[in-house]
Amino acid sequence: MKEITTILLDIDGTVLDTRDFIMEAAEYTLLKFGHNVPTRSVIAKNVGKKFPDFHFALTGSNKDVDKFIEVYRNFQIKNYHLSKIFPNCLETLKKLKKKGYKIGAVTSRSKKTSYQTLANSGISDFFDVVISAEDTKELKPDPAPLLKALEFLKEIPERAVMIGDSHFDIEAGKNAGTKTIRATYGFHTDDLHKPEPDFFIDDIKDLLKFF
Repeated sequence: MKEITTILLDIDGTVLDTRDFIMEAAEYTLLKFGHNVPTRSVIAKNVGKKFPDFHFALTGSNKDVDKFIEVYRNFQIKNYHLSKIFPNCLETLKKLKKKGYKIGAVTSRSKKTSYQTLANSGISDFFDVVISAEDTKELKPDPAPLLKALEFLKEIPERAVMIGDSHFDIEAGKNAGTKTIRATYGFHTDDLHKPEPDFFIDDIKDLLKFF
């Protein structure tokens, strides 16, 4: 992809292995509010949604959303150790940065926890910008977060690629006008072709085949 100057990466399930970080927070909070706890596969399918939609999908209710979010995030703040960097991620980011690519993170997670998990993993300095849930009115699959990142990086969509493990990431990239790469190893391992990305990677190091 010779025309690409800018790489936008989802965080959860793409850069960081946050399965336990997210699953245990959801399980703890559901139990705290007296809800049944669904299987982890059900929770995983809803990762990446707006938090009210995530809450409704797991509880079937719109009640106590703000309190639910507070308990959920407090659990995560006390358990950052549950977030881990994927194998080969650090070396891949080092090589991409050395090659001169501009790198941004685009997540639907809160600013505080997203930045802290990147920092704890030792990779926050590789990102020129981190766009979190608080930075735009709409979240992925809306193109707004990607366009916000590109505005900061002073780049046009045609020279950027969006990489993520969910259809939200691929839809957001298509809506924004970027190239798209689907990671097959994250939360969302079903319906990998809906929508069809430009490319797939089975390991984050596979990005070095393209860049």
